[in-house]
Amino acid sequence: MLIRLASGDDAALWQAIRLEALQNHPEAFGSSYQEERDMPLATVAAKLIDPLNRVWVAEEGGQLLGTATARRESAAKARHRTSLFAMYVVPSARQRGIGRQLVEAVIRSARDELEADWLQLGVERNNQAAFTLYQRLGFVSWGCEPDSLRVNGQSYDEYHMALDLRATRTHAGGA
Repeated sequence: MLIRLASGDDAALWQAIRLEALQNHPEAFGSSYQEERDMPLATVAAKLIDPLNRVWVAEEGGQLLGTATARRESAAKARHRTSLFAMYVVPSARQRGIGRQLVEAVIRSARDELEADWLQLGVERNNQAAFTLYQRLGFVSWGCEPDSLRVNGQSYDEYHMALDLRATRTHAGGA
């Protein structure tokens, strides 16, 4: 199992896993399968290498088993914040620690490369496995947004969570 940054060359494989995620769990993502299914591979590749993003993938045997993205805010007043989103592990690879490894990679890149002070995310209220994973990694829930997403007329609530990266940052020469 290799956890690595995605490259533009991963566009087709990444798009396939993304569309699988959107199709299987529409309540977990802000985008829909219909919105992304016809996206040109060049557009997908550009997203994978966008300098504000760090798109991580779990690869094994030439197949992508999971993905998670760190996205730094572009506005000057919010650049201290990075969002974790587009987190997904294929069902056949769950319960192997891949989700944890992907989130840990996002945490490190948000803190060390994107130089964020905060990592924030939203998780659908009924996704207990993801919520528990984020809690174990130090994220704190600070609220629940009712009716955050609607899929086929059904309303879904979303927990908002944040991780203070300042406490985990190491400085040269000491703390």
